[in-house]
Amino acid sequence: MRHSESLTKTLNMFVVVLLIPVVAVNAFTESSSKRVLEISERYMSPKTYLIFDPCNTNKPGNRTVSCAQLRRQGHNLTTQYNITPHDKFLVWCDMETDGGGWTVIQRRSKTEGGGTEFERSKKDYDDGFYNSHSSSYWIGNENIHALTTRPNSKQVLRIEMTRNTKEKIIVHYSTFQVGSKEDYYQLTIGGYLSPNGSDYDALKHQNGGRFVIADGSYHCDSCSRSRISGGWWFTIRGCMQSNLNGRKLNEVRPHTKGLGITWYKRGDSSSYQYVYESVEMKIRDADYGFCTGEMAK
Repeated sequence: MRHSESLTKTLNMFVVVLLIPVVAVNAFTESSSKRVLEISERYMSPKTYLIFDPCNTNKPGNRTVSCAQLRRQGHNLTTQYNITPHDKFLVWCDMETDGGGWTVIQRRSKTEGGGTEFERSKKDYDDGFYNSHSSSYWIGNENIHALTTRPNSKQVLRIEMTRNTKEKIIVHYSTFQVGSKEDYYQLTIGGYLSPNGSDYDALKHQNGGRFVIADGSYHCDSCSRSRISGGWWFTIRGCMQSNLNGRKLNEVRPHTKGLGITWYKRGDSSSYQYVYESVEMKIRDADYGFCTGEMAK
């Protein structure tokens, strides 16, 4: 009898020992299940993140940052619009040329006349200026910097120059960027292309150049202040190869190399004296064709 009671106690202890791990496992499983549920609820809730917006269609506050964006929104009239890549300002948008969407950053109009309209101060060039009578203008270095350095904002540059002989020169650069004020609005340019041939790549000599005004603190061994005008990306190795902000001369003037609007044609020294009736510099998103579906046509 005693032996039977002892055996019963032993078996009961064994059952208790077996039950303890089972209870522990159940408790762990229940706790883990709740924890997994908490994690799932916390980290697997549906959320929407805008990781990449190459076409600049979703800007905070529905901001309009370029003429290319306006054109994609259905604006097709070539006129002035407000854009806000940083602070709001007024620009001319070319909505017709080569599919439209061009932000005009510089214009020398036919009605500007000869003179020194672009002989301006550093502040004028930084902030921008506009002549309401001739519609000639410079959009401003700060604005060009903002337009060419915003996220997903690689820009192409198109330059249209019309000589007084009615010859039209068009050049494209697939890379165009202007640095900050602290970097003296340093120019990055590349990827030349022109229907006029390979001899009009004048701006390549200004690649890496800082923006300087002719009447400012300027040092250049290859030219002097008396032979340049306006504000441009003047460089020591090619300070007179191009200057679209030079004086607008109405006739050929000998010995004025680099003084007027200048765009050097390789191998043609007479191109330094070309007289230009009008000039426009305009930029557009490099992926504009992709974003508008033009590439698929």
